[in-house]
Amino acid sequence: MGIWERLDLDPAIHRMVALVGGGGKSSTMYAMAKQAADSGRTVVVTTTTHILPHPGLPLAGNPAQLAALLQAHPVVTLGAYDSRGKLTGAADPASCLALADVVLIEADGAKLRPLKAPADHEPVIPTACHAVIASAGLDCVGRSIGEICHRPERVCALLGADLDHSITPADVAAILSSPLGGRKDVGQAMAFRCLLNKADDDARRAWGEEIRALLARQGIHSAITYYREEERGGLCLF
Repeated sequence: MGIWERLDLDPAIHRMVALVGGGGKSSTMYAMAKQAADSGRTVVVTTTTHILPHPGLPLAGNPAQLAALLQAHPVVTLGAYDSRGKLTGAADPASCLALADVVLIEADGAKLRPLKAPADHEPVIPTACHAVIASAGLDCVGRSIGEICHRPERVCALLGADLDHSITPADVAAILSSPLGGRKDVGQAMAFRCLLNKADDDARRAWGEEIRALLARQGIHSAITYYREEERGGLCLF
């Protein structure tokens, strides 16, 4: 079963998807891009924040370049380099829907931390999105908020806990499902899914199943994943 099916999303319907939250966004974005391309679709990978460029994908700096590159390549990155060598958005992602079948957007940053609660200006989800995926890394469970979370003060406020509090599966479910957490700025018409990543041992898989059950009680579909070293960041896919 592919990543689209595991997330209960359909690239023919959910053509524009934003990824938010912590560990797993980039790897999942490229896995989704690969599967969509393998099904004969053209795909744009872009950001409304910042991403590292994928070394195996062509880069378009504007919509005209994007249109030309999509004639020859099934997956193209759209972005412009900033002073740090990262990519920022180079056009309104909604405009890409006229050029490609699928648009995938990294719409949040977590500084490589597995769990976060967003600041006031985060995430940056285009209003035209059809779906949002909120991600968390299962390696956060059992570790303190201060040690493992991005924007730990926001996590503390959301959970009503202090920095020394050890993250539980219930905490992860609470953060992902909260309108102050993973569900922040998700429109009513957008499908909402959760991704529980880094399930690479028995303990983490058990935590993932516990979180998935808690989310299911709220009517939220989630997928449990892990990526091998060579799959992380989609490096082996393109």
